[in-house]
Amino acid sequence: MIDLIIPIYNAVDTLPYTLMSIRLQSISNLVNIYLIDDFSSCSYDEIINEFKDLNITYKKLEKNSGPGVARQVGIDVSDSKYIMFMDSDDLFFFSDSIKMLYSKIEEGYDHVAGLTFYEKNNVQFYNEGDLHSKIYRRSFIEKNNIKFNKTRFHEDNFFNNLLLICDPKMTIIDIPIYIYVNNPNSITSSEWDNEFERLEILLSNMRELILEGKKRNCDKKIVLFYTAIKIKYFNRLWDKFTSEQKKIFKKWLKEYDIKLEKYLTNTNYEVIIDEICETYDY
Repeated sequence: MIDLIIPIYNAVDTLPYTLMSIRLQSISNLVNIYLIDDFSSCSYDEIINEFKDLNITYKKLEKNSGPGVARQVGIDVSDSKYIMFMDSDDLFFFSDSIKMLYSKIEEGYDHVAGLTFYEKNNVQFYNEGDLHSKIYRRSFIEKNNIKFNKTRFHEDNFFNNLLLICDPKMTIIDIPIYIYVNNPNSITSSEWDNEFERLEILLSNMRELILEGKKRNCDKKIVLFYTAIKIKYFNRLWDKFTSEQKKIFKKWLKEYDIKLEKYLTNTNYEVIIDEICETYDY
């Protein structure tokens, strides 16, 4: 069986489409859906009753804590062999999306990733994403004590990178599995509408990942690789920053001891990543 964990927050308008997408999956009978309500101000009783043919467990949190906390609660209250995550406004790409991931992980992998489809500024993209279009083996997560932290942004990136530095047996299937829907009312579009302000959280999470890597005695080069690849993201945003924001960002790098300042604006990423993995003061 597969536990599909969905954090929900005031999602009455979008959740029915997400549940319909699950209902249309060819192996929906193998899926346990965990709706973790992050203290919404609305009721989901009518929606859950509409989809009573699905195996839905509903749990409401006692206070609004963010999607990472909600997902962790979902992991803690569920118990199936495999775990997947979904957002309450997203969809599956094919009716066989879950089946493709499930069939592959049954071959003995700890983690299988597909592709996520999304559209931004009328341009379509496919990428591996941080959390979605993936399936995880619960025993690997539990054995390595992999948990979401409590930050309200980039917590999905932290969870996935923490799993990856623990060196799972994994594979990627080059097929779109999941559709990320750009919901203007989601946390990424409303509460966190200033991309610059998110960066301090990302740097804090990067520092936490490095410390976890040391504590767990993970392979140094694997930890540094997932540190190094963030320079692509920083450089993509760099020209958008004001001069004052650039000063603040460099200050954050120092505060969180992320030694990437000298690589800012350098786009020779293959060389940068190799150098960081070989020479970074870990």
